[in-house]
Amino acid sequence: MKNSRRLFHYASLVICGIFGLSLQNTAEKPPLAEKPAIEKKIEATGSDRQTNPVDSKKAQFAGKIVVIPVGSEEIEDDERFRDFRVLLKEIDKSKASAVIFEIDGANVRDWSINERFLSEIENLKTPKYSFINKSGTESGTFVALATKEIYMAPGGIIGGAGLWPKSLENEEAQKRYIAQFISLMKVKARSLASQNKHRVEIVEAFIDSEVEVKTGDKVISKKGEILTLTAEEAVQTMPDGKPLIAAGIVKSIDEMVEKIGLSGEIEKVDAEAFVKKRNRDRLNQKTSEKTRKDRQEAENDDSLFSKRSGENMKGKIVVLEVGLDTLSSGEASFLHMDRIVKKAELDGAEAVIFDMDTPGGYAWYTQGLVLNSLQNLTIPTYSFVNPRAESAGAIIAIGTDTIYMRPAATIGSALVVGGGGGDLGESMTDKVTKEIMQMVENVAIIKGHNPDIAKAFVSKDTRVEIDGTVVHDGDGVLNLNSIRATEIIGGKPVLAKGIAIDLEDLVEQEGLTGEIVKAEALGMEAIAGWVQKFSFLLIMVGLAGAYMEMKAPGFGAPGLISVLCFSIFFFGNHMAGNLAGYELAVVFVIGIILIIVEIFLFPGLIFPALIGTLMVLGSLVFAMGDRVDFQWKMDGKPGALPWEDLFSGAMMNLAIALIGVGLILWWAMRFLPETRFGSWMILKESIAGGASIGERDAETGIAESYVGLEGIAESALRPAGKGRFDKKFLDITADGEFIETGTALKIVKHEGSRIVVERA
Repeated sequence: MKNSRRLFHYASLVICGIFGLSLQNTAEKPPLAEKPAIEKKIEATGSDRQTNPVDSKKAQFAGKIVVIPVGSEEIEDDERFRDFRVLLKEIDKSKASAVIFEIDGANVRDWSINERFLSEIENLKTPKYSFINKSGTESGTFVALATKEIYMAPGGIIGGAGLWPKSLENEEAQKRYIAQFISLMKVKARSLASQNKHRVEIVEAFIDSEVEVKTGDKVISKKGEILTLTAEEAVQTMPDGKPLIAAGIVKSIDEMVEKIGLSGEIEKVDAEAFVKKRNRDRLNQKTSEKTRKDRQEAENDDSLFSKRSGENMKGKIVVLEVGLDTLSSGEASFLHMDRIVKKAELDGAEAVIFDMDTPGGYAWYTQGLVLNSLQNLTIPTYSFVNPRAESAGAIIAIGTDTIYMRPAATIGSALVVGGGGGDLGESMTDKVTKEIMQMVENVAIIKGHNPDIAKAFVSKDTRVEIDGTVVHDGDGVLNLNSIRATEIIGGKPVLAKGIAIDLEDLVEQEGLTGEIVKAEALGMEAIAGWVQKFSFLLIMVGLAGAYMEMKAPGFGAPGLISVLCFSIFFFGNHMAGNLAGYELAVVFVIGIILIIVEIFLFPGLIFPALIGTLMVLGSLVFAMGDRVDFQWKMDGKPGALPWEDLFSGAMMNLAIALIGVGLILWWAMRFLPETRFGSWMILKESIAGGASIGERDAETGIAESYVGLEGIAESALRPAGKGRFDKKFLDITADGEFIETGTALKIVKHEGSRIVVERA
């Protein structure tokens, strides 16, 4: 009965200590707000200001005549070749009417590169034609031969396809290699000529100077010369009534289409631009009906880890201020921004705006924010350069959908430097710069910004030319002012969409309708941040206090300290936006109760203490996990952290706390009972009625020692338990072994509240 009262006493105190935490969570949830204007707009049109995604049901080039420019870059540049291949597949898939390759200056002398390009043209099932605009020599000749009909612009030339093989030091080996090389080229040329009904002897003369071509007495190609023809020569009629190699001379693609008799809309497509736009369209698709449904379910979710803290951002315009030291004050600022943008996405905010006045900061943290959180948002994101977005600020701006600038603002100069502002060293600078360049180029393409502008922000030698206009000559890193950034070249602004006087002006220009809210860490959030940072210390002191309280009779200072620490721990982490809430607090209390049941009611049973310990430790770990990251993971959002990273920081805090608990308990058991503070902390009223501390002499106040007393084990000692010695029931610990109930015992050591026994 006495033990039952003690059990109820402990449980009541712990529950009361955290009772205040539940009060703020029991408020009635407000009704769902009306859908914000932007969501209504999405439902009505499937889009708002962004590019409409490609409709998979509507073939992009169906029935069209697709014109593709072909030059040296399209053939030899690996990335452009990949884009070219993607474009050809889309043309076949779309069932285009025809393809016209507009050839000009395609002179690539690496035969293997030419072969891979030709193989893609040969595999194209859509009818294909070529238009030689000025120059169709070398590689251009082979591209033309791979098409059904060849047309040439006035003054154009074709031929001279004797590509240069590599040179060898041995003269005989060189001759054999050249002979073999020319043979392979001639075979390919004959194959293309046969497939498209071109004159085989002419195409061989384009390659081999030993081939002589005559028509009657007229010599078309002399031996010892590689044949090259002008447009007028290429279209001359032979005795069989057919042209020599080209079907005709035309001044334009339109004239060529009319001459061939093709029907359909003519669309000129650059392969690189096509792939970039397709990627951008795919990644900028608006929120689907399922995503909106998931958002509503998340808002109505009353499960164990439901979102119950923080202002709901649904339909609001969330402003994140990026100030002078925001990007240079360490990881905490980036974690704050990361959490806010994720919460804005989950809540269904109308937009997120980065209000920037920053000289820059940490590149690595910035890279993580730009690559992960910003690229996984479906809500519009904006950057307002107010008045500067330098270095890391420029990279964040590139990662948003739309950029506005205040008059007389600047953006750019994102060259990577060391932490102290110095150089990183040549090799490290080269490595880091290339990595950052790849990142900003990729992000710029996804967000619809000019990738060359983005690369010029981080590189000293990137030249930027837009539609024939040189924006940056590559002499140093690029920095743009408001006038240059908003300049219209080729029908588009260089970088920024426009000028805005202030945030309200930006919101008005974009047609946003939600309430503007600034995401700031206010007073309580700041305090909660400190609690979150020092959670390990609260756990350490709280566990140590709980253990010491259980080992001492009554209820004293250790118990009060423990309740206070854990109350602050759960409340602080809850306010900091972690998973801590009354649900986890209840799990924690139940775990404590199970441990108390094991110690005082059923010592040696093991299972209550084991389950209780798991509940206590588990609730502490989960309480330190970030609520938004957890929800992001549960919703299956792209870029969500893996489970091991989600709670790695919490596990580290717990490990540090447990090590600290061990050290505190060792010190307490060894030194505390003999100190004045220790005698004050352990309440004398409790000591008088206790059963594990020796009685004190009325005159001297010195505790009686139990060393030498003999008795019986009243419970199993594993290694702690209960024993009866001379009508006294004492809390005892076995010396290095487990002892069964009923075993005769002898006390061999008595230090403060610690009594050690061995078999008698």
